Amino acid sequence: MNRKNNIPFCSALVVSPSRDHLHLDREFLKSAGIQRVYCAANAKRALAWLTANPVDLVLLDTDLGSAKGTEATALLRKRRSLDRTPIVLTSLRGEKADVLEAMAAGCSGFLLRPFSMETFLRQMHLAANGITPAAARQKALERGRREAGRNRHEQSRKALETVVSPANEARRRYQAGCIHLADQRFEQAIQEFSKALAVNSLYAEAYVGLAKAYKELGDPKRARQNMRRAASAYTLRDEMERTRQALALILRDNPNTENPFLELGFNLVRQGDLRAAGQAYDLATRYAGPGLVNAAAARACYFTRDPMGTAKRLAETMAESSGAHNAPALFKGIMGDIPRLPNRHATGTSAAQSQEPNLMRDTWAVLKYTYKTFRNGGPLPAGTPIALDF
Repeated sequence: MNRKNNIPFCSALVVSPSRDHLHLDREFLKSAGIQRVYCAANAKRALAWLTANPVDLVLLDTDLGSAKGTEATALLRKRRSLDRTPIVLTSLRGEKADVLEAMAAGCSGFLLRPFSMETFLRQMHLAANGITPAAARQKALERGRREAGRNRHEQSRKALETVVSPANEARRRYQAGCIHLADQRFEQAIQEFSKALAVNSLYAEAYVGLAKAYKELGDPKRARQNMRRAASAYTLRDEMERTRQALALILRDNPNTENPFLELGFNLVRQGDLRAAGQAYDLATRYAGPGLVNAAAARACYFTRDPMGTAKRLAETMAESSGAHNAPALFKGIMGDIPRLPNRHATGTSAAQSQEPNLMRDTWAVLKYTYKTFRNGGPLPAGTPIALDF
């Protein structure tokens, strides 16, 4: 722990092709009390260094000459060993689009050059706060590992159980980050996303440890249960990263959008990520009435292979995200009076036999969706003919 400015960093890596930036950043870090400072001129050297020499903080230029700092950040974030390593991007450009691109890459802070010592310390504290909730859990995780190494598996289990409680904190912080991001509270969004990923990463490691502990304690059922939870935590980590990136880019490319979660949900449904899509549509209800959200969800479902099945799963994930446990009501709200249609991509029928019926079903689905959207006060889909006579 560096006590000089109450920053929990003892080592740092500075990455920049500019000698002036390397020198200046190194001096700022040392003035902040971080004495072990290493330098790299490009992302390739930085990755090679970090693979063998983990540090507490990475300070990275957005302009790396032949590469972008945001691309390097995204590359580093793919390494699970760097899950909880704060990465602060430094830039000569500070437009909102630049900040959003940095957030999409997974940054823990953003510094606009030239910066003062006060601004520098503020970003260091922001990066540090992002990993603070995981500090106590990290100690518990290490204690659990030590106890396991001594074959004290019951003591290991007790220590590891504290790491994964409360079990929904990572998801709750991730949703808070999405809301802050949509409302353009960028520092709060960065902090909540960082906390969510730090906590979730510890969850995954703790669940693996719990699985081993229960196996040694002769409880294979709970061992398997915790291995499934570990896999789910790793899946959630990747899901949070993808969703943050997609949301940040939507806001960058459509700065005037009133409800970015509608477009986010549509994109996630098309990608088949229904759990994340359900969370997106649940968040969308904070900015729009349920009628508009349901109509948008219906449109997304009808552009999939299995509209009814997609809507059912989407309703389940929306109910899970909101905590209301009202999946049947949500399903009815999404599908409304749209008739139950056969699978549009069913096999077993020749193209000549099925072409006309499929066309009629597809046309009817679009017409029913159009009417439902209009009835709920929502906009018509782009390109939908409006001179329709019901």
